[in-house]
Amino acid sequence: MQVQIDDLSSIQKKMSFTLDPGAVDKALDEAYANLRKDVRMRGFRQGKVPRRILEQRFGRHIEGEVGGQLISEAFDEAVKQHDLFPVSQPIVEKGDLKKGAEYQFSVTVEVKPSVEITGWEGMDIEWETVEVPEEDVAAELDAQRTRHSTVEVADESHSAGDGDYVLLDATFTAEGKEDETFESLMVLVGQQMGVPLADFFSDKVGGLATGGDLTTDIDAMPEGLIEDWDGVAAKATVKITEIKYTKLPELDDDFAQDLGFDTVDLLKADAQFRLGEHRGEQARARAAGRAIKALIASNEFDVPDGLVRQESQAILDQSYQQLQQQGIRAPRMRVEELPEETQNQVLEQARFAVRRGLILDAVATASEIEVTDADVDEKIAEIAEQIGQQPAAVKGLLAKNHGMEELKGRLREDKAMDAILERANIIDIEWGTNDPDAVEEADEEPAQEASGDAAEADQPEEEAAAPEAAEEADADDASDD
Repeated sequence: MQVQIDDLSSIQKKMSFTLDPGAVDKALDEAYANLRKDVRMRGFRQGKVPRRILEQRFGRHIEGEVGGQLISEAFDEAVKQHDLFPVSQPIVEKGDLKKGAEYQFSVTVEVKPSVEITGWEGMDIEWETVEVPEEDVAAELDAQRTRHSTVEVADESHSAGDGDYVLLDATFTAEGKEDETFESLMVLVGQQMGVPLADFFSDKVGGLATGGDLTTDIDAMPEGLIEDWDGVAAKATVKITEIKYTKLPELDDDFAQDLGFDTVDLLKADAQFRLGEHRGEQARARAAGRAIKALIASNEFDVPDGLVRQESQAILDQSYQQLQQQGIRAPRMRVEELPEETQNQVLEQARFAVRRGLILDAVATASEIEVTDADVDEKIAEIAEQIGQQPAAVKGLLAKNHGMEELKGRLREDKAMDAILERANIIDIEWGTNDPDAVEEADEEPAQEASGDAAEADQPEEEAAAPEAAEEADADDASDD
């Protein structure tokens, strides 16, 4: 086999092949031998049909089939020999396949570019200083008290306030209408519940106590509140029968001990530590985002449309899976089916993700970064803890969903990002400094894939379909003859 590779661009190759007659004849001989075993023709015993008869009857089909096979095998071999990574459907230009003659054809394909990144070692990166204000600690403690609160029945001295549940009887009267009475209607004071009648009273019963009543004139009944009452002038009379309020536990040592801490001071210290950890992760993610954005701006390189299309479809598939997990029915969309504006947004997001992945891949290569089995096992154990599964089960699910290689790729990217940040010149900035152009690096975990769904794909590197797909139609056409 002879192959000549021409660079049409940094991301597109044209591969011209010449196969010697011996390889062509061998493939044709095998194809006709296999055909002779199975074909049945009147006047001949099975397996005894002469080759010339088979060539007359099935020649075009066999030539199409063998041509596709030879193209696929030659393409795969050349890709391995020259360390190419196809990222698009190959375009095949083929010549005539004849016994005893050379077979010439070409394959044009987009490939993953070889990228060299400069300026990543010692680059300036703004990093927010992590401080946890007392008000944030207080808010976290209040949130914990809310999570451990109880709902209790209020006495008659309690006036209904926002967040209280009010049980009431309501009667609507209007001229020419029979009275409409609603008993034991539950209303959430100051908030909407999605129940039209309850929501109508949510901003009207605040300040009332159990046993209290209220009469209100309604100039025009809201649409859909009571059937056939839309727009009618009416009067509503309300009687409060019960009020329930949320009782928060006192922030004291008893509360702290219920949560596993000896004193309330230790509980506060734990809240401050956890908030600090969370802020530290946020600060790192935003610093990483600034680094990636700066490296994209300072390193220009071509991005294959094939990779962008793969990534954009991965983004849509991820959104679809999230909707499915939430119980929301939605059609699985392809990028080309989206409205133009939405399609452009998804493609731009995908193009950024592809550039990010290529940059991190280049940094990982330059730093000779490797992902060990211990790294993988550690991450699997972390995922298992997050989703409440055994590590062995998570490993099995990842393998079933073809997620192990993606997990290794993500760990490699994480290590590359660590290398960038570790060698950076850190510039401290105040927490919360507004940077509208900054891109936060999400801490993505393939936990969804471990639970049966595909993981998020920062940089999908799926192998392009082999050229036999491009030959399939030709073979089918030939078989119809």
